Amino acid sequence: MSFSLTILLQHVMALPPSTFAGALGVLANCVWPLQRERRTILALQCTGALMFGLHYLLLGAPTAAAMCVGAVIQGVAAATITSRKLQLSIVGVTLAAGLTVTVTAFAGLPSVLAQTGSLFTAYGRLQRRAQSIRWCFLAAEMFWTTHNIIVGSPWGLTSDTMGVSMLLVGLWRGRADGGLLPWLAPLRGALSRATAVAMHPQMALNRG
Repeated sequence: MSFSLTILLQHVMALPPSTFAGALGVLANCVWPLQRERRTILALQCTGALMFGLHYLLLGAPTAAAMCVGAVIQGVAAATITSRKLQLSIVGVTLAAGLTVTVTAFAGLPSVLAQTGSLFTAYGRLQRRAQSIRWCFLAAEMFWTTHNIIVGSPWGLTSDTMGVSMLLVGLWRGRADGGLLPWLAPLRGALSRATAVAMHPQMALNRG
């Protein structure tokens, strides 16, 4: 058993740094969609973003690497800071910094895709419900998948494929907690009240 682990460790250590970082990023991004606790989700997202930031930097994709650094800062702020205004301020600063990097290190379409994907993930980290976080990241995957195809990141594409699969599984599993479409809950509540008033107008007048 120890011999097998030694061989496995030798193979892992022999991987190029970009491949090793990408593999760790894939692992983190496959695990977090299945979690239920918000802080656990954010911690695993930070780990994945940190690993992919290194991966993209080694591949020569500076905009994507900068977006990943911003993602780590956003995740830490969302997980540790209770003040909503301070959270929004930090996220706003990271988005502004990311936009600056996008402009100064503009690499064409990949830069635009990385910036747009980062906007969706930043919005997702500000969500209170796990289901809402999953939906925002699922939307971001459209842009990151296209980005990874263009820059030639096999580990990024592996993460996208497995991440989308895990997000869909997580959304289905989490439907009992927040519903499959959590943002429709207030609309359903308002529609139910309006229907009740329409069917029983006298009861609504009595309550008033």
